Parts: sequence; structure tokens; C-alpha cells
Amino acid sequence: MAIVLVGNRPDSELYVQLKQQEAKKVGIDTHLYRCPENITELECKTLINFLNDDPLIDGILVQLPLPDHLNSDAIVNTIKPDKDIDGFTVINLQKLLNDDPSAIIPPVFGVVLKIIIEKQVDLTNKHTVILGNSPIFSDNLARLLQKQGATINIFHRVNQAANQAIEKADLLISALGQPLIVKPKQLPENYLIIDIGITKKKHKVYGDVDLKAINPAINGWATPVPGGVGPLTIAMALYNTLLLYQQHHVQPRETK
Repeated sequence: MAIVLVGNRPDSELYVQLKQQEAKKVGIDTHLYRCPENITELECKTLINFLNDDPLIDGILVQLPLPDHLNSDAIVNTIKPDKDIDGFTVINLQKLLNDDPSAIIPPVFGVVLKIIIEKQVDLTNKHTVILGNSPIFSDNLARLLQKQGATINIFHRVNQAANQAIEKADLLISALGQPLIVKPKQLPENYLIIDIGITKKKHKVYGDVDLKAINPAINGWATPVPGGVGPLTIAMALYNTLLLYQQHHVQPRETK
């Protein structure tokens, strides 16, 4: 597994550290490629093409979000689809949205869908708010949930409009990486919060959502941070790495 990390965002640093730790436990070799904040798009693509051509690399993961001056879509789509751990290349996302069984499910999408299934949530006409600073994440997750009937609002930061939408959200998914920035005082009954954000400050780990701000009289369910979405997302990324390894090295058995 090759991990490309641009800059030094604390949340990205933490995610990469955890991925490396868990990969080591299950015997997956990781190679971290640190890039400066001011790397050019051409330099980043050149690195990815180098990894595409390396037969020892079975999967490539670009840690998102990237700095604003870089085109995330263009960089992610430089990854060969058969090395796309995060499943965010256009070819793979098209497969996913077309229900192609060969699609690599983006790890965080897989976790979100698993939670929705486990909590037996019917998304038909459910008001869903997605908070995310990466359009690759938020826009494609929205398309996936819209297929299940959800009504979607996407926000890239918390502002007055976002707060008004959050108060009506049956399902809130946050991946901003800003500690306790979401303070939903009021929510619909039986709300579901999936907190993907993770930030480390002064040796403590925080999610995006301040659960203490929610009116305790309202029934609902929320993923904890730490110990919620993060470990499951990493497990899915490692599983995708295994699938890609098998595609490259394991020959299918011949049927007689």
C-alpha cells in the first residue's frame, strides 16, 4: 500500500498514522510518500504515475482533502483503477453507481451504508445533511444515498444555512475534520449522526459533532469519536488493498 500525504493537516496525519499501524498488524506493507504543501499538480501526478508503474505496489491511497491549489479529481483519477484503494476514480465510481459487483467500494461509503443497514434506516424522503470539505467525498456519497431515496443537502463549512438544515436532518454525516464544530441543539426524533471527522488536540481525539449540545430529551443515535467510524474505515481500506492484491497476484481456479 502506497500512501500519498500532502502537507501536514493534523487530521490527515492522524488518519495516516492509524492506517499504517493497522496495516502492520495484518501484514500489509505501507510506503508513505510525504509531499510538501506547495507541491504542484504535475509533481503529484508524476509521483502517482511512478507508483502506478511499480509492480510492488498493489494499491495507492491519496489522503484527502488536498490543499486548495490542487485539483483533487484530476490527481485521484491519475491512479490506475486497479490500484484505487479509496475507490474514488471516475471509472470505479461509475461501476459503483451502476451496481457493478466488480466495483471497489470507497471505505467510508461502505461504513456509512453498513451503519444505515444495521440501524434499519429507510432513507426514502429522509432529510440528509452531508458536511464535507472534499467534493469527491460529499458529491459521490450524495449520489449513492439519493439512489436510496434520500433528500440531500451538502455543505462544505458550518454556516447559518448549514445549521438550519442540520436542525431538520434525519441523517447527519459530517467529515469536516474540525473539532466539535457542529453543535446541533435541536434534531428530529430518531435522528442518526455519522461522525467521520477526527482531530487530535492536546493528546485528545475529537469528532466534528458536539453530542453534548443535543437536547437529551430527543431520541437518536450517533457514532462515537474515537472508536466509531474511523477503525471501520481503516479496516475497509485494508480489505480493499487485499482485493487489489488478489486481482494482481492470485489466478482464478479453472473450472472443469
